[in-house]
Amino acid sequence: MIRLGALFAAMLVSLAPAFAQAAKSSSPSPDTVIVLDRGACEQRCAVYRIVIFADGSVIYDGRYFVGHPGLVHSGIAPEVLAGLVADLDAGGFFQLESNYGFGNRDHCDAFEAGEPAAILTVSANGRAKTVLHNHGCAGAASKHLTELEDKVDRAVGAAKWIKGPEKAR
Repeated sequence: MIRLGALFAAMLVSLAPAFAQAAKSSSPSPDTVIVLDRGACEQRCAVYRIVIFADGSVIYDGRYFVGHPGLVHSGIAPEVLAGLVADLDAGGFFQLESNYGFGNRDHCDAFEAGEPAAILTVSANGRAKTVLHNHGCAGAASKHLTELEDKVDRAVGAAKWIKGPEKAR
């Protein structure tokens, strides 16, 4: 009987990380907040803010050159948010530098003035990070950061607000 109990306990210990990962991936931590600010550029780029809260609530604030100006309250499923946080974490967001192209051009192979800016802030699982990104900074790090920013837009379906209903199709 002791052997069976020890075997069961060992099995539980070995499966604990898998259970923890499953729980982690299905619901975001209660401290989760993601904010994406897209800034202006010389070519009339869309200017808006997206805020995603731990419960999946989304607030979009369309400011300039967007299909839907003003506030929209929406939401995403908890598993979508948890997946987004996991993607940002796996993509190394928390290890990125805090600034790309604003006085820090160390990771810019080239720089072009007049391009849009983005500020991405992620708070989750007891960690928080904000990254300022000038899209005029060309290079591998900038391209990777753009991909992470785009994941936020896709997770909430921002195209329907940015382009408007008739252009989002």
